[in-house]
Amino acid sequence: MTMFFWYTGESYKSKTMYLPNNFTSSLNVQVSAEVLINNEAKPSHSMTLTIRTTSNPGFLKFLFCTLLRTVSIYWSKHLGNVAIILDEESVHNQQLENTLKAYQEKMGINFDFYHESLPKDARVLKAFPKAPAGYNRQLYSSFIMDTFIKTPVIAWTDTDSKFITPVTMENIFNGNKLRVKGMDSSVYHDWFQSWDTTTRRMIGKPMMSDFMTYFPVYIWRDTITNCRNYILKYMNVTDIEQAYIVASSGVFLSPVNVIMSYAYYFEREKYDWHLDIFSTNLPEYNKLHLAAGHELNPSHLTPDLHVTLHDKYYKDPKQNINIRAYCSAIRNTTDSSDSNIKSKCQEYKDTVMWPLYEFETRRNHLNSWCKGNNLECVSLINKHYDCVRKLIKDGIYLLDLGNVKAVETAAFAQNITCKPFL
Repeated sequence: MTMFFWYTGESYKSKTMYLPNNFTSSLNVQVSAEVLINNEAKPSHSMTLTIRTTSNPGFLKFLFCTLLRTVSIYWSKHLGNVAIILDEESVHNQQLENTLKAYQEKMGINFDFYHESLPKDARVLKAFPKAPAGYNRQLYSSFIMDTFIKTPVIAWTDTDSKFITPVTMENIFNGNKLRVKGMDSSVYHDWFQSWDTTTRRMIGKPMMSDFMTYFPVYIWRDTITNCRNYILKYMNVTDIEQAYIVASSGVFLSPVNVIMSYAYYFEREKYDWHLDIFSTNLPEYNKLHLAAGHELNPSHLTPDLHVTLHDKYYKDPKQNINIRAYCSAIRNTTDSSDSNIKSKCQEYKDTVMWPLYEFETRRNHLNSWCKGNNLECVSLINKHYDCVRKLIKDGIYLLDLGNVKAVETAAFAQNITCKPFL
């Protein structure tokens, strides 16, 4: 298998853009990458790993120590830049941006920075009273990501997500379709009913799966645009600020569940669906969670791998997953890691990387997709690492721990100290 990447779009240089909060764009971005796999042309698209955050110390700890340390080795620059959307008015955010720009080359990351102005309607910041103003703002911001990011694909992630394997194009695409994962969280999550309520308020249809169960969420940029326009029409409001205020009244809102539910009901054929309904039989699940005429079928229920964990909710106090993930990535390669790392890897030399079917400790697919189905699950893992080894051989992934060290140095410049990575 041979993989090549061509990029004909913008250079990867870091850039700063200031956009008004009500900016909308109908810009059609052309395909800018072509990937050849097994001598078969597969169309691909430029994408941006997108993070909405602030310089709040709690967020910074996750941003540097959890997300960026793992992005630096497991998200190739060939996949796309890393965009960080910040509050426009914050001086501290500007300091964060300056630090990341100063260290980005050593991190092996190409950053883009965008600055979002305050919503015109201050009620957005307190739409859901139980959440702080900053959190309300970030939830609202999810509905306007497309006004900042111009690549056809947005890879949407949170600061507390941890990459645990090099990301391949096969993790993102199935043919021309973006992969989607979801699960039935109605028995796990107290917020499920609240999310369903707000989804119905915004698009008039039930939340048909929980999509707060994997990162990155790969979304066609125009899906967000189309979803926002649909919300305005359905709710009969003039702007997305008003829609957010009305939809959030008294209940908690999940933007990813609104947007991906919209994608299922209105743009289903643009995505490749992998939904875990656990022990619920399909007819019963459809009756409980799907709008009539939009029922799931068995093809929507096939297993798929995760490339990240939700670190905040994953019980791993000693961060053993970091060494396990790294050892799995370098296994059967000509890696030149030092003797200490190779010694640590001995413990994992014959283990299956089951965390690729996990997300949080209490929510995973090990007793559903992979229960009594280990051969298929193991086969997907083996196929994934075959691709990873090829990408390492071709120099797409270097797995350079010096990148991790550079992230830690940048973190220290922001008064953040990370625990040892390995």
